[in-house]
Amino acid sequence: METSIEQLRPGQAVNGTFALRVKKLLPLRSGAGHYLAVVLGDRTGQMEGRIWESVSEIDHSCRVGDIVNIQGQVVEYNGKAQIQISSMSVCRDYEADPGRFIPSSKIDLDTAREQLFSIVKALHDPHLKNLLSLILADNDFLNALFKSPAAKHNHHAVIGGLLEHSLGIANAAVGLAAVYPQIDRDLLVTGALLHDIGKVEEYRLNSHIDFTDEGRLLGHIILGVRLLDSYIDQLPGFPEELRTKLLHMIVSHHGQYELQSPKRPKFLEAAVLHHLDMIDAAIDMFNSAVENRAAGDDHWSRWVKGLDRFVFCK
Repeated sequence: METSIEQLRPGQAVNGTFALRVKKLLPLRSGAGHYLAVVLGDRTGQMEGRIWESVSEIDHSCRVGDIVNIQGQVVEYNGKAQIQISSMSVCRDYEADPGRFIPSSKIDLDTAREQLFSIVKALHDPHLKNLLSLILADNDFLNALFKSPAAKHNHHAVIGGLLEHSLGIANAAVGLAAVYPQIDRDLLVTGALLHDIGKVEEYRLNSHIDFTDEGRLLGHIILGVRLLDSYIDQLPGFPEELRTKLLHMIVSHHGQYELQSPKRPKFLEAAVLHHLDMIDAAIDMFNSAVENRAAGDDHWSRWVKGLDRFVFCK
């Protein structure tokens, strides 16, 4: 059984496999030469390490993102656990289980699946119901949806994060439509479930969340438009105006040009979707900041880049 980062304690010998998160070649403070400062991680956390021997050889043999096997000893340095690494080698043929290195969403997948299909079943618009039923009948897509993160960093950056994020917005849409009857409930709910559909093609999972080539070159908005259009093309008689509205909701859900939105929302449901997207992302970032605050500090989180602030945790 592999030892996890959260299990490592000072005085413990280490012989295990981890993801190389950070690698820096730094000069020695006294005398000539260099050492390697690294950060190793898995889904339970990360820990700094230092390499003092065979530095140049190890530096050239591995890259950030590699799965590495390390041997060493956990020590305490400046009040923090740190690994003094005696050897580190890349696991070239290692079949990485993303779940070993990337945290997973806390939602129960069986419950989430039931909830997803229940939302679709409750739709009244036959075109939207047929569209979502077609998409969810695609097992390749459904499997990708259940694994995909919603981001590389910031909000819902976990396995299954996209499903958690999409369901959160869809449930909020149902509640909001009950308060504001002028909202087209079915359109808003469908937009909530589909607004980030392109992320199943934007990200890939290995030792960490990374972009696919198409994700870097096109981004999830373009990928989402292309993917949704391909499903709609399979439904003869699908209303063109409804197609355009759904595509606009994908294109405009970032809300502002400075947030890389090709268009700003031009009708009510698109505008509401943008705000629900922002709210759900912010809630996840605030919750994560509280959960991941530094040990022993009960009042404030670390600096949260996505929120551009510290978060009060009391």
